[in-house]
Amino acid sequence: MTETGNTEPNPRWSFDDERAYEAARNRIGAVIAAYSARIGAADSDGEHAEADRLAALSAEYEELRRSLSPDDGAEIARINAEFPELLAQVRAGRQ
Repeated sequence: MTETGNTEPNPRWSFDDERAYEAARNRIGAVIAAYSARIGAADSDGEHAEADRLAALSAEYEELRRSLSPDDGAEIARINAEFPELLAQVRAGRQ
């Protein structure tokens, strides 16, 4: 039987863990969005091979976002540390 209306926090994760997890998911989403913009631009320019390459890279980040769990503390920390620079690189066309 499932209890409804339970407002107790999950004892496995702190508020800070949840915030870090959400921040990591948002950072991954921003990278995916940057790739989407580049894919659209490449398609518009007739550069379909480049659009396909970018779509493959974007798909890897989509899988990362799908598989990320609040239990992945080290991966969450890595994403939050490294993805701001990755996002800048993607936006600048260097990734």
